[in-house]
Amino acid sequence: MKIPFLPTVSIKWAGIVVIGLITLLFINPFYQIASGYCGIRLNFGSVQPVALEPGLHFAMPVYQRIIPVSTQPQTMASEERAATHDLQDVHTTVSVTFHIAPADAPGFYRDFRTLETLGHRIIGPTVSNDVKAITANYNAEELITKRDIVDEQIKDLIIKSLLPYHLNIEAVNTANFAFSHAYSQAIEAKQVAQQQALQAQYTLQQTQISAQQQVVQARAQADAAIATAQGQAQALLVTSQAQAKANSVVSQSLTSTLLQQKALDRWNGTMPVYLSAGAPLPFIGNAMLQEK
Repeated sequence: MKIPFLPTVSIKWAGIVVIGLITLLFINPFYQIASGYCGIRLNFGSVQPVALEPGLHFAMPVYQRIIPVSTQPQTMASEERAATHDLQDVHTTVSVTFHIAPADAPGFYRDFRTLETLGHRIIGPTVSNDVKAITANYNAEELITKRDIVDEQIKDLIIKSLLPYHLNIEAVNTANFAFSHAYSQAIEAKQVAQQQALQAQYTLQQTQISAQQQVVQARAQADAAIATAQGQAQALLVTSQAQAKANSVVSQSLTSTLLQQKALDRWNGTMPVYLSAGAPLPFIGNAMLQEK
């Protein structure tokens, strides 16, 4: 009994399909690009100029390959050592935050392949040279007093230097400038001396102000004493003049008759027991005789 031909052919084709599927899965010509990345298509290793957007993409086996490149923000920090204008060693840390735009991703992959290579070959040396170029224009003390100006100049120079590499610079941050231990102690001693000088100047000003206040108070007290004395003298003068005037009026009003009458008003009627020769009689006396 012969087996029908048709089933035999179907089994062969099924085997071919299965083998093809296994081969396809093994080769895996599908590439998935996640969000925050773009795809770089390589044709036999040649970088194609247009980046692929996130999603599922097909690449012909053997002939094509797709490489993901991150377009997310990246931060690279480097320790820098430079010399100031007055030849003081200074240490700082500079952090550069950037991202690669999808349009620039093919060029980035062609020239550098990885972010580590980009940092080692381009960003690190560029930051080092720019930090040295800026700090050389300032004395060590100016790096502290003019910190904002120095930071802005370092940032602008780094962005300008990295511009040819099509990097989108988002931020450039410079850490505090650190000096040698001896110089730091010298700065601290200088600041202490300045503070002490300011304190001494403040104390002197306070002493001068206190002395001036005492002078003003003494002058005020002297002026008050003079004014009081003048017032008292004027009052005494007025009182004396008034008393003199009153005495004059009283003196003019006191006649001998009036005095005799006042004496009679106050006499109790008792005559003296003894009278000396030539003595006037009480309440009659010489005044009465003169009137006669």
